[in-house]
Amino acid sequence: MTILLSAIPIAVIVLVALILLYNSVAIAKGDQIIMLERRWFGKSMPDGRTVALKGEVGVQARILGPGFHLLIPFIYKVIKDKYKIIGSDQVGIVTARTGVPIPSGQFFATPVECDLFQDGETFLTKGGQKGQQIHILPPGEYRINTYLFEVSSRPATEIGQDEVGIVEAVAGKPIRAGRIFADPVESDNFQDGGAFIANGGQKGPQPDVLSPGFYRINPLIFSVKKKRATVIPSGNVGMVMAMDGERIPEGRLLAKKVDGHANFEKGDQFIIKGGEKGRQLDVLMPGTYRINTDLFQVSEPQPWVNIDADQVGIVTVLEGKTITDPSKIAADEIDLNIHQNFQDPNAFLQAGGQKGLQIPVLRAGNYAINPWFAMIDKVDMIRVEIGYCGVVTSYVGPEGEDLTNEEVNAKIVAIGKKGIWSDPLQPGKHPLNTKICKVDIVPTTQILLNWADNRSSAHELDSNLKTITLRTADAFNVNMDVSVIIHIPMKNAPKVIANLGSVKNMISQVLEPAISSHFRNAAQYIEALDLYTKRKELQEKAKEHIDAVLKVHHIDSKDTLIADVVLPIELTKPVTDRQIAEQEKKTYTTQKEAQEERRSLENSKAQADMQPEVVASERNVEIAKNKAEGTVKEAEGEKLAAILKAEGDSESMQKRADGEAYSVKVKADATAESTTKVGTAEAGVILAKGTSNAQAYKLEVDAMGRDVFGQIRVIKEIAASNLKLIPDNLVIGGGSGTGTDGNGMVNGLFGIALMERLTGREFVAKPATIEPETHASEKKG
Repeated sequence: MTILLSAIPIAVIVLVALILLYNSVAIAKGDQIIMLERRWFGKSMPDGRTVALKGEVGVQARILGPGFHLLIPFIYKVIKDKYKIIGSDQVGIVTARTGVPIPSGQFFATPVECDLFQDGETFLTKGGQKGQQIHILPPGEYRINTYLFEVSSRPATEIGQDEVGIVEAVAGKPIRAGRIFADPVESDNFQDGGAFIANGGQKGPQPDVLSPGFYRINPLIFSVKKKRATVIPSGNVGMVMAMDGERIPEGRLLAKKVDGHANFEKGDQFIIKGGEKGRQLDVLMPGTYRINTDLFQVSEPQPWVNIDADQVGIVTVLEGKTITDPSKIAADEIDLNIHQNFQDPNAFLQAGGQKGLQIPVLRAGNYAINPWFAMIDKVDMIRVEIGYCGVVTSYVGPEGEDLTNEEVNAKIVAIGKKGIWSDPLQPGKHPLNTKICKVDIVPTTQILLNWADNRSSAHELDSNLKTITLRTADAFNVNMDVSVIIHIPMKNAPKVIANLGSVKNMISQVLEPAISSHFRNAAQYIEALDLYTKRKELQEKAKEHIDAVLKVHHIDSKDTLIADVVLPIELTKPVTDRQIAEQEKKTYTTQKEAQEERRSLENSKAQADMQPEVVASERNVEIAKNKAEGTVKEAEGEKLAAILKAEGDSESMQKRADGEAYSVKVKADATAESTTKVGTAEAGVILAKGTSNAQAYKLEVDAMGRDVFGQIRVIKEIAASNLKLIPDNLVIGGGSGTGTDGNGMVNGLFGIALMERLTGREFVAKPATIEPETHASEKKG
């Protein structure tokens, strides 16, 4: 019992010791921190602070890291927490829960060095301010007292390869009056907010931009907008207008050039080096640019100026010095190499270039010219064709010596001087600035000019020339077409332009009045019809007159021709009618001779066509003759038989007679051709034909008798004439049936047979055929 009682105090002591030990030991794991709260025995914290420093009662600013820690028992309360982890693509935003108040007008606490907010006591002892902190926590693990600091993680800022980051600060000093963008300061691409504030960074739009990459930027201080990079396509330029900078001086349209801004990608350098607000001289060439498009507005891409092979570019500069000489219409000429064909505006201005029309022209090619600096008008080259020359009148250039005499009204000077150039342009293409000079194309070949209403030459110089109307001595109005051939020597072309201004002026002011007046004056002494007979004389006088007129103006007259003379119809009609009558008379005579020749030809042709029949008729005549002689001897005792025989054979006898006649004619022709010329052959043929016909008729008369032969001839002629002498119904009566020779009936039958022969009709009715009675009864039945 005594032993037990003696052991109780020891146990109590041990227990108390264990309790004290337990409350005085704090152990933190490897990813933990220990925050302490002092409960007893300490000073009170000042008003306005919620985290205690060493020796003060309250949550302590200091923390304990991982490990074994001995504490005074019952004074501190142990609070464990995890490390704060910021990922590799994140930033840590810190807000102090307590500290010195932020001054009025300031949004973020002033930075203090406190080991990235891991040393809370230092933060408080150095005057750390309560509120949002400028510094951020980069990726990593941090032992931070969460009673003192609130930590949140935000994504880091990432700018893509085809992007640009445009930054606007919400903290810093105010921007200077009259400015839109803040002055640039060093801040490690806005990742060091403390440096930004310490270096005088201004709140508002920043001229600097973020190029592609990752940035650990405090998003509470800097707002970052991502925009596409500026791309200028091939064959184009981009014009730039700065939205901020110094003011452009009076009298200028474009801002001065500043160096170092790297094609406007370094906005800070543009501002630092005094870049001016407004339209810029420089342009962006094809490529990709990371430009702050809030600071620099880039226009839509504009194509390069392209000048074709047969063109020139006439340049009008919009910036530079003003032309003060009132006698000048163009700026002083500057060598194109100095300003690279107007592609380097700054060099042009540095060389004293003047605004306005420029004398040099751009030749074929592509030019990256700022349209705000210069305007380009593309025009065709001056083209001089073969057979022409070009007379140049220059409105610019130095004054030159006059190379002409008093016969020329204008000043002719050497090439390049102000005035009419003494040497014309040869055939070809010429790159001239047509806004500072005038080129008159003058034909150097012979020119045909027509004074005619409906005729004009291809050159159309005579398009306004009309037919000349003359009043003759006998008061007739006569129209005359005139042609004049002139030639302007190339060496005299400048003189022609100097005196008359152009070839058209020469025609309208010199030639047209000279030609018209000359012919009208000459016509008043000539009668209308004499214009034909005296045409050559009138033409020669006109040529002499025109030669003299044109020589004064340095033009050669090659010829003057009267192309046509149109007399009044009341004057030409009688003459025309008389000439027509004479021509018709000659025509009729010629036609008569032609008809005579035609008749001779037809006769010869007919004779040739009848030759076969003539030969046949000769043979028939001989046969008929022999038969006729035999028939006559046989028919001496039997006249009626001979007559009937003659009636039946009359037609054949006639043909035989014709054949005999043709036979005789052929013999006569043969005899005539062998003995006489063609002129007497026809007479011989006619005589032979008559003889043969007479002989044939004689034989027929001897064979048939004179009366029968006469009747047959009469009937034959009647039949040949197709006369209707015999009616359709003929009744023959009368007569005793006996003639003087006792043959009246025979003659009547002979006559009827002859008429039937001639007409082809039957005059004697045939006896009707009587049908047998049986047939008649059958019919009735």
